[in-house]
Amino acid sequence: MSEQEPFVARGRSLLGELLRMAQTRLEMLALELEQEKLRVARALRLAAVTAVCAWLAGFTLVLWVALALRPSVRFIALGALFALFALGGLASWIALRRALTRDSPFSRLIGQLRLDRASLGHGP
Repeated sequence: MSEQEPFVARGRSLLGELLRMAQTRLEMLALELEQEKLRVARALRLAAVTAVCAWLAGFTLVLWVALALRPSVRFIALGALFALFALGGLASWIALRRALTRDSPFSRLIGQLRLDRASLGHGP
């Protein structure tokens, strides 16, 4: 019976270590979920404020041009403003798509789990 006691103690120790690793990984996952939620909320607030400010600025500019210029020049100026706003909208759409291409969520956690598997002798 004395031969089995060290084996059981080692098994319990290994199980305890695995449970501690699992708890650490779950804590990392919870932290990354919270950070991702904060990033998304911040980006949405910023996008909303940017859209409202840009719309108000554009509307004010169009109104100013419509009231300030002579009728013969007004048509050309409003057409140029339309082209400018359309190009600005396209450029901001492209910039937004580029900003959204980043590392996948939980990439640090996945990398750490791969290191854990490699340290246990299993392949990636």
